[in-house]
Amino acid sequence: MVKWVLFQLHWFFGITAGIVLAVVGVTGGMLSFEREILVALNPGILTVGKAETPPLAPDALIQRIRAQAPDKTVTSLTVYGDPERSARVMFAPPPGERRGEFLYVNPYDGKLLPRPRGEDAMFTIMFIHRWLAAGEVGKQIVGASTAILIFFALSGLYLRWPRNWASLKTWVFIDFSRRGRSLFWELHSIVGTWVLPFYLLAALTGLTWSYDWYRNAYYDVLGAPRPAQRGPGGAPPQQAQGQQGQGQQAANGAQGAPPQAGQTGTPPAGEAGARGQNGQPGGERGQRGPGGAGGQGGQGGGRADLATLWPVFVKESGGFTQASLRLPVQGASLSIQYIPLNADHERASNTLVLDASGKVREHKRYSDLPLNLKLAGSIFPLHAGSFFGMPGLILMMIASLLMPLFTITGWLLYLDRRRKKKEVARQAAALSDGVTSDAAPVLIAFASQSGTAERLAWQSAGLLKAAGRPVRVTPLGTLRPQDLVAARQVLFVVSTFGEGEAPDSARPFAKLMQAGPAALAGITYGVLALGERSYAHFCGFGRDLDAWLRTSGATPLFDRVEADHEDAAALRHWQAELGALTGTSVEADWTAPAYRSWRLISRRELNPGSVGLPTFHVVLEPADGADLDWSAGDVAEVGPENAPATLDAFFAAWEKAAPAELAVAESHGELRQVLARRHLPAPAEAAGWQPQDFTERLKLLPHREYSIASIPQDGRLELVVRQARTPEGYGLGSGWLTVHAPIGGTVALRIRPNSGFHAPSDGRPLILIGNGTGLAGLRSLLKARIHAGHDRNWLIFGERNADKDFYFREELAGWTASGALERLDTAFSRDAEKLYVQDVLKREADRVKAWVAEGAAIYVCGSLKGMAPAVHQALTDILGADALEAIAQDGRYRRDVY
Repeated sequence: MVKWVLFQLHWFFGITAGIVLAVVGVTGGMLSFEREILVALNPGILTVGKAETPPLAPDALIQRIRAQAPDKTVTSLTVYGDPERSARVMFAPPPGERRGEFLYVNPYDGKLLPRPRGEDAMFTIMFIHRWLAAGEVGKQIVGASTAILIFFALSGLYLRWPRNWASLKTWVFIDFSRRGRSLFWELHSIVGTWVLPFYLLAALTGLTWSYDWYRNAYYDVLGAPRPAQRGPGGAPPQQAQGQQGQGQQAANGAQGAPPQAGQTGTPPAGEAGARGQNGQPGGERGQRGPGGAGGQGGQGGGRADLATLWPVFVKESGGFTQASLRLPVQGASLSIQYIPLNADHERASNTLVLDASGKVREHKRYSDLPLNLKLAGSIFPLHAGSFFGMPGLILMMIASLLMPLFTITGWLLYLDRRRKKKEVARQAAALSDGVTSDAAPVLIAFASQSGTAERLAWQSAGLLKAAGRPVRVTPLGTLRPQDLVAARQVLFVVSTFGEGEAPDSARPFAKLMQAGPAALAGITYGVLALGERSYAHFCGFGRDLDAWLRTSGATPLFDRVEADHEDAAALRHWQAELGALTGTSVEADWTAPAYRSWRLISRRELNPGSVGLPTFHVVLEPADGADLDWSAGDVAEVGPENAPATLDAFFAAWEKAAPAELAVAESHGELRQVLARRHLPAPAEAAGWQPQDFTERLKLLPHREYSIASIPQDGRLELVVRQARTPEGYGLGSGWLTVHAPIGGTVALRIRPNSGFHAPSDGRPLILIGNGTGLAGLRSLLKARIHAGHDRNWLIFGERNADKDFYFREELAGWTASGALERLDTAFSRDAEKLYVQDVLKREADRVKAWVAEGAAIYVCGSLKGMAPAVHQALTDILGADALEAIAQDGRYRRDVY
């Protein structure tokens, strides 16, 4: 419950405050190297050429400034140790105004310089960063969003905390091979982990500029004196400090309203600003402004003389990068705030106080401060990252510029989840009227982390409902074993979280699984497992669930279907299994078909005269040779067409019902192509349709799946197709391939990878077991093994009659004679000795155990009803349930049954 609440708050704040934080982050990152940008834009203003003579002393510099601006009062002067850097002067505000003007000064001749280019742009960026360019309202929005950033960091860490927390890969490595939602989640969570310390630092310090109560608490926690409170409006950021790093350019302690429009002059980047002395927070010691000049009367006689005391300061300080004086000098002492050489950061200032005689009255050094006072006086460097030097500044800038990534990925994840919820609601609404049936409802249990499994569960429910089956959909985490027993037939649609774990919502059920097997005998089930192959434990939870169900005595309806990131082929396979389960044809594919053109070369009946249905060997060639690309064990999905006679009958009836203007022969050619691949409507229903209505309103015919019986090296694709018969005639797919498709004509076909049935990559022994048309998949595996030079192959094949239904008899005999097929056993159920393949297994139990002991893999292909469960039981009796499960987990027991 706590996790759910945190998640809801996380995404709600993400789609609201996330936009503000993206703006704040980008503007902050843009200002990280503001000084360097302005210097590059303003040669001759922020920097001057080094002259042969030394720079003017401050007293001489002030005299020349006053001569150029006699109507202005100089209130502060900042000079720099860098001989190429301009000095800076601040003038008192004109009468009736609150803010003065900053100008730069040539330190060699005292000439006032123009305002720097780009300064207004940087100020606007800062204005947006601090106030969203919306005054006090914007300040409050930024403050609230900054507080939410702390919540984001902590709740995000909690929500993504991996169950295998010691896995370095889980924490810090991004798999860019992922796509869609998974990639967005990786970027959102893993990059978020990278930048989390920077965001926490920026937010915890940034709030000091938003709320007085927080700033006071900040100092109280650090055990530092609180700064003096400002009156309404506070000091403008221009007078409070300079601007460098991470965009939190308003000074430490600058709490008030944004600067007024049209204000002239902004402080130079990187100035010490209105910090108090010795690294203390701004506002201490008489709330000094830039320069920190002593304004208090001192002990001793005479007045401090700047010309006399400046050389003393230079000697005593040992050198400086920046020194600020507040003017005019009053009283018997001079106080200079300066940044020493090799300072820790741009705010690590010292304060030197000299009396009129040049004696040092006080010298407070930043380096001498205890850590708590250093932190209290370094809010801005901490916020900017410069507290940790240039690497810290660069990393904080990168983190700030990455802020929009979380807004964008958060929105994409939200929209994806919202889309899935809408789809789930639509599917649920479609099922709300239920299905009238005496049969017990099929239970569909889903375990979803992002909503995909839930959506697919409801789509599955819709398919079952269309077939007339009652259905109930529920989260897996709410179920107990007794609920499964009561349902009798259960379909599981489950995703995998992280490295093979259950989704959060399914953790209660996962704990039940960990407690051991349950009594689930008599239950039949199917599993659709969702995962990503880039993870070490692909479909880990789905596999664990399947193994637990088998161990608990439940019987699978069909082999587990595994989908790699909603793989379209796997989902079509799941649809086909559901269609077989209900005994109905699938309405339409969940994903749009992308068929390729293949030419029907030949078809040959393999069992003429058989008591069973006719079975054909169908051969096709691709229109594009590049389509000869599959692995043994893969499946061909054929897009069937309506029989020509069926189309003729429809057009004849439609012409009678349709208006005369549509019943013209010219329309038939185009419409015939459209209707060939679609469910046909009732002619009367389509009487008033325009030709385009047929395309828009009619669903495509579903595909039909067939195991591929050849390998690409054969240069052709071969199928083994048994005709199906219905009251209306031939089955849709088998009728198309064995009767209606013209030889030399085009067949729409696509190949579905079936990685769970691919041949072993090594030469280990291989036991192949199958019946009927299941020989097709086994034949392709044998061909692949022979082509690779592996001859430890044992085939056990069953059908009705040896003389009629022994498919590919000559070929198999030839392989046996050549040694490519080490052993061939057959079982024919309608001959004098009625045998099934499971009987052969029992008879050869010792040989089976010996082959398995040598590392053999067992592959089963054929009918789900009858053969597959009987073979599974025989193998269980021979090897033991635990041993069979072990080789299944090792990938040595695989099935492709239908």
